[in-house]
Amino acid sequence: MGALRNGNFEADWSEEESHHCKVFPVEGAPFEQEIGNIFSPPGWVVWFRHEEGNWSQPECRDARSKNPDRMHSGTKGFLVFTFGRKQDAGLMQQVSVQAGARLKFSIWAHAWSNHKDDSRPDDFPHPDNPRWSEGVGQGPYFALEGTVDDDAIRNYTFWVGIDPTGGTNPFADTVVWGEGAHIYNVYHEAPAVEAVAESDTVTVFTRSRAIWPFKHNDTYWDAAALVEGEVEGEVEDDDKDHAREPEEGEPPRISGQPREQYERVYVLLPRDASKEWAKAAVDAFWGQGYTIGRSADDAGVGELDKRTVIAVNPEAWGAGEDGTGLKGFFEKYYAGVEYKVVTAATPDDLLEL
Repeated sequence: MGALRNGNFEADWSEEESHHCKVFPVEGAPFEQEIGNIFSPPGWVVWFRHEEGNWSQPECRDARSKNPDRMHSGTKGFLVFTFGRKQDAGLMQQVSVQAGARLKFSIWAHAWSNHKDDSRPDDFPHPDNPRWSEGVGQGPYFALEGTVDDDAIRNYTFWVGIDPTGGTNPFADTVVWGEGAHIYNVYHEAPAVEAVAESDTVTVFTRSRAIWPFKHNDTYWDAAALVEGEVEGEVEDDDKDHAREPEEGEPPRISGQPREQYERVYVLLPRDASKEWAKAAVDAFWGQGYTIGRSADDAGVGELDKRTVIAVNPEAWGAGEDGTGLKGFFEKYYAGVEYKVVTAATPDDLLEL
C-alpha cells in the first residue's frame, strides 16, 4: 500500500509551496484555484464549500503554538480558520492501495470556537480567550454528533471519510463518512472510518464545519493515519490467523508494535452502549488521558508493556464461549492485560464513580 504522505504534518511547507485548493460551490461545478492565504500542506489538498454570504473561504496554515497546544505530536499541526464567518472545509489526499483492501482512516482534531459581541457581554464572557470555547468553557470536551442540544457546542463538527473509488469530491455519494463529533480545546481522535478499496486508489478526507459566524472559528488537525487490513478474497478462512508474507522489496508488516512504549488505559463500554453512555465515559475519564471505545479486541491488542482495561458493566458481554466472560476473554486472547471492573446502573452513575 502506498503510504499516506505527511500524515504527521511535520513536513515544511517549502517542500511543495502549494496554494492549491479545490472549491465546491453550493450551486455550480467544483473548480481548482490558487489562493494566497491557503497554505496547503505537502501531500494534501485543501478543499472548502462556498456560497456567497453563507459558506466562506477559510485561511489555512501550519499551527505551532503551545499553551494551549495546537499540535497533538511533533512540533506542529495544521490550522483551518475563519474570522466572523462560517466554514465547511477540510483536507484530502489520494493514496495508492491494493483493490479490495480493508482500510481504516483516523486523525486527531480539536476546535477553538470563541465569539465577541459588545452588545451581549453576558452571553460571551471571554472574548478572544484562546483557551475558552463557547458552550464548553475552558476544559477539554468531546461529544458525538446528535448527543447535545446546546447551540454553541453544536457549532463545530468533525468528520473523516474515505472514497473507496478514489474520487475527489467530498460531497459525492461514494464517500464513506465516520460518525461526527464535537471536539474542543484539546486534541481527541475523531471517530475513525473504515471502507474496502474498490480500486487501486482511494481518497481520504477530513471535514470540519462551523455553523455560526463566531469571531474565532479555528480547526486543528494532526496525526493522520491510514491502516490497511486484509484484502477481500485473498486469504482463505483457515488461514486468516496467519500473517501474509511480504512480497519481494516490500517492508515487513509489523502488527501491534508501538512507535515507542507508553501506558494505555482503555475504558471498555458494552457493545450496545448508547451515545449517552459514551458521553458519560468521556466526561468521567477524559482528563486522565484514557482511550474510550466498545471493542474488546482494540482494548487488548498491542505490544505494550502496560495495558489496562477498565470494563464498564462487563456482564453485558455475556458468559462468552467458555463461560468465563469478559475477564476470561482477555486472559485467553490478550494475556498480560490488567483487568478492572466498573459497575454503573446509569450514565449519571458513571460520572459519580
